[in-house]
Amino acid sequence: MAKSVRVSLANKCLLLFGAAVVLILSSALAVVWVRMQVLVTEGQEETARKLANAWLSDMIQLGGALTPVEELHGNSMSKQNNLSMTLIEKDEFEIAERREPFLADAIEQFTSRNDRPDDYSRLESRTGGAGLYWYARAIRKSDLSRIRGGAAGGFLPTLDTPSLADPLEMVLVIRLRSDRVAQQLTLNRIYIIAAGLLAGFLAIGVFWFITTRLILSPVRVLRDTAEKVSEGDINIRADVNTGDEFEQLSHMFNHMLETLQSNQDQLRGINKSLDLKLGELAETNVALYEANKIKGEFLANVSHELRTPLNSVIGFAEILEETLKDRTGPVDEKRKRYIANIVTSSRRLLDLINDLLDLAKIDAGRMDLVVNPMNVADTAEGLINLIRPQAEKSKIELRLRVDPNIPLVQTDAGKFQQIIFNFLSNAVKFTPPGGTVTLTGSVTPANAQTNTPARLRVGVADTGPGIAKADHERIFDKFTQLDSTVTKEHAGTGLGLTISRELASLLQGRIELESDTGRGATFTLVIPLVLEARTTPLMPNPAQAQTMRS
Repeated sequence: MAKSVRVSLANKCLLLFGAAVVLILSSALAVVWVRMQVLVTEGQEETARKLANAWLSDMIQLGGALTPVEELHGNSMSKQNNLSMTLIEKDEFEIAERREPFLADAIEQFTSRNDRPDDYSRLESRTGGAGLYWYARAIRKSDLSRIRGGAAGGFLPTLDTPSLADPLEMVLVIRLRSDRVAQQLTLNRIYIIAAGLLAGFLAIGVFWFITTRLILSPVRVLRDTAEKVSEGDINIRADVNTGDEFEQLSHMFNHMLETLQSNQDQLRGINKSLDLKLGELAETNVALYEANKIKGEFLANVSHELRTPLNSVIGFAEILEETLKDRTGPVDEKRKRYIANIVTSSRRLLDLINDLLDLAKIDAGRMDLVVNPMNVADTAEGLINLIRPQAEKSKIELRLRVDPNIPLVQTDAGKFQQIIFNFLSNAVKFTPPGGTVTLTGSVTPANAQTNTPARLRVGVADTGPGIAKADHERIFDKFTQLDSTVTKEHAGTGLGLTISRELASLLQGRIELESDTGRGATFTLVIPLVLEARTTPLMPNPAQAQTMRS
């Protein structure tokens, strides 16, 4: 599921471009705004300075008499004059400072600053839109000497910084009021703001047109095409004719769709052929299933029918052997040998038939489980006693190491004994005289972290020639023996381990093998302490059979 877009690309572009336009225009107009204010102030200051110099020059021509034009306490601004000039003497500084803050600031500048300036100005805005410009000119003791001396050529301000020995004697204050200047300043500000707004809207409009027609329009086309493709329509194509990278991207996108459509057509053809193959395989599997079922049933029936006459042959041969037991003579000895061969061969044939019957039952899914409590220690001791005659005949030592504290196990005792007896029989068969066969039994506790239940481990270890690691899996195959020559030392059909693995799978366990060449072999049966109830299928399919073997 696609995530919802919080801010669309169009809105994001407009917001970013609009913010950039506002920032750029504001910065540019701020410079103009400040510069205009500076120009107005500098113009007023130049006018006031010229007026001050002209007035002082007039005073020189009058013979050096300094006559105030207006007195500050006369409230000259109440006359609404555009120009007012006031000469304040040193004795009137204190009164002037209290009445007019500008004069207090000017006198502070003239007397306290280290550079000792000669003039000081300020632009003020009054109610009604009028502009009032204040200008103060310092007249020091050296200036008075020059004025009273009647300096020819007019009054020119000194360029040297006054020293502390040149005190302030008078202050000439000029007040310029210009309604026109204030109006022009206000009008200029209005023009600046209007121009900024107009330029901002125009720039945003241009950016909107550019982003919409050149960027967002092809992006929307590609987005709509991608949405329809995600819905399953791969016949659609993106139509972008911008002559730039977007058009190249649309061509690549269309080429990708054409390739995808071609691949889907090929996959449809392959799927049709696979459907035909699957149909044929299904028919073949049904035929194989029926053939395998018939084979299993035939093998089970034939094996069952063969056991009855074979048991009769073994019974009669044992009776004849018992009859000839006490008789002596060359002819009787030959008869005893012949009868012993008949009994031995018949028993081997009966074992083969029993193995085939068990295997047929497993393949046919007719192997039933009979779950009952089983004492592991007693069962192991019984199996050791059962194999003991064969071990003593081969001079092999048997050892029993089963934990007597193992609890009762809920399992099929018959199949458990068949597996362990098969291990013991193979161990005795392949262990050389003087060797040792050990039967062990223990319980592996449950592991809560891996969710593994408690399990019973019963193993049979021998001191025989061992099994190469490359043959660990092969020995569990049907009719497989490591020594396959005609003159092999040990007789057998190669079904014992195969049946044992199938029975272990029925007991919900597994068989582990630890062995290597020259190091003996250890077969271990691992089963749960409690066999869970489950239904055995009538006929396992190949996948189930592979699972059982693994």
